Amino acid sequence: MSRESKQSPAKGKKNAKSAERNGAGKAGAGVGAARSPGGSKTGPVSRSTGRTRQRVRPMLTSRAAILAVVVCGIALTLAYPLREYVAQRAHVAQLQEEREQMEGSIAHLEERAEELSEDEYVEREARTRLHYQYPEETAYIVVRPEDESDAEEEDESEEPWFSALWDSVEEADDPHSGHDR
Repeated sequence: MSRESKQSPAKGKKNAKSAERNGAGKAGAGVGAARSPGGSKTGPVSRSTGRTRQRVRPMLTSRAAILAVVVCGIALTLAYPLREYVAQRAHVAQLQEEREQMEGSIAHLEERAEELSEDEYVEREARTRLHYQYPEETAYIVVRPEDESDAEEEDESEEPWFSALWDSVEEADDPHSGHDR
């Protein structure tokens, strides 16, 4: 005889109750195992057909709503810093471009300063641009004839253009002012 058969019937009932408490009554424990009405995921058993009815779940559960609120909160929390980050990156790119332009300008000015430190270059520029000469030299400036005609035309039109326009309007307004036909 085994130990189980030697046990008294009272002890066997105790063991069955403790096994039921410890999980023997959970889902998958046996064919006839039944779950409590609150713990059923599929719903109550229909008495007429013997099948379980499935509950209709709402489209938006409270967990989904909380998750949506948390995701929106995180998105709103990250939106401003992300926008600032993008703006700062654009500003940094602009400053780097300005820096490259300044470095190019500095290189050009350094070359110009080097040219101006040479005496021959300064002398050549003074003679051509400023018409400087040494004391024993005589400088001649040649005026070309086409330059003289341009100067005469400039002297003729001493009046501003709007005065000439106004005079022509006055002539057109007065039919007896000068033209006899």
